[in-house]
Amino acid sequence: MASHIMPWRKANNLQRLDIYNGLLLIPNMDKLFDRGYISFSKTGKIIFSEFLSNEDKRIFNLTSSLRLVHLEEGHLPYLQYHREYCLL
Repeated sequence: MASHIMPWRKANNLQRLDIYNGLLLIPNMDKLFDRGYISFSKTGKIIFSEFLSNEDKRIFNLTSSLRLVHLEEGHLPYLQYHREYCLL
């Protein structure tokens, strides 16, 4: 599924259509990302919200070794926004 990094409701029209304001994530990660339970560092490494329990991580098969495979410079400002304003 395609996820907007900066939420649609917060983005302007240019940001909504910017290819760098999007990530392709599997459905369970898409939902966790949209709800602020996970985010990604500037190197693409997964970041977990303190509200995501170890049991939740186990259920969703999430490990700290997960990372984005394809990350461009254009993604970085959007990911910074997500970490600052969306990560719980």
